[in-house]
Amino acid sequence: MTSISASPVSVDFHGTAIPTFNVEGIVRVAMRPICDAIGLQWESQYNRIKRHPVLASTISMMNMVAADGKRRKLLTLPLNKLNGWLFGIDTNRVKPEVRERLVEYQSECFDVLADYWQKGEAVNPRASTIGERRPLNRAVRTLANLRSARGEAADYAGMWRLVNGYLGVAHIDEATEPQIEQAMAYVQDAIELETRRVIEGDWMGRETLPATDTVTLDYPLTRPWNEWQEHQLIGGDAMYHSDIRRLMKQLIDASRNGATVKVENIENIRAEFRALTNLCEMQGIKARKCQSQLDHVRNHAQSLARSVGGIDAALER
Repeated sequence: MTSISASPVSVDFHGTAIPTFNVEGIVRVAMRPICDAIGLQWESQYNRIKRHPVLASTISMMNMVAADGKRRKLLTLPLNKLNGWLFGIDTNRVKPEVRERLVEYQSECFDVLADYWQKGEAVNPRASTIGERRPLNRAVRTLANLRSARGEAADYAGMWRLVNGYLGVAHIDEATEPQIEQAMAYVQDAIELETRRVIEGDWMGRETLPATDTVTLDYPLTRPWNEWQEHQLIGGDAMYHSDIRRLMKQLIDASRNGATVKVENIENIRAEFRALTNLCEMQGIKARKCQSQLDHVRNHAQSLARSVGGIDAALER
């Protein structure tokens, strides 16, 4: 099992906030909070997950900062495996208030599996339509554009990953009409926040504020430099992984506010910078190698052209 750091998004599960994480485009769900919410003993479920040949292969341990400021490790499963895990739960072991709903859910799972194998497809009658999702689609675009106005990338796909993680669905097509309403409220709140940031950022760009705070730079090592992957360093996914980007934002905010900067642990910044440098070097080597191969092909083609020209001239004679 590998341990990864990512920013969690809380999803409501029977009145309990469950952390979900977006890792490389895959929504992952923290399992212990779900077990606690429905009354399952975590230790037995942890062992059950580890014994299961399918679930065990998809486990990933996520690092998150708890409310007390300490780092915690949570076992997560991909969202698309959560249904199978719920399907196999002994309903006699859960809280009485969720037992009836879980039995109904498992009964529907039997019907869904039968439709899939016997009819070739399974249709969710509660899923929303394209028309119902159209206002949400416009709202997500607005949110992406507002973040772009603050200097961040207008990562439209990244916005949808956040929405999907908030709803606890693998894709927005799976969301029900009530979930679409929840997502609209979530995105509208984010739009209001981004609008205030754009306005305040524009004002702070013209005014010099007195020093009122201390910005602490603390980035302990969470990923060795040789474990960084390209999509985590550059591109749309970097906004979820890059501590260098977060550091730059802290420094910009500190500069605007006149805040004092306190430096503590920056080992993860050093590791990411080394990984980024290595990526640049490797890309340069690849580019030079490709150019060399292209030059070789070009010279070979020119040689063939000269040979063909000589043969044509000989035939004409």
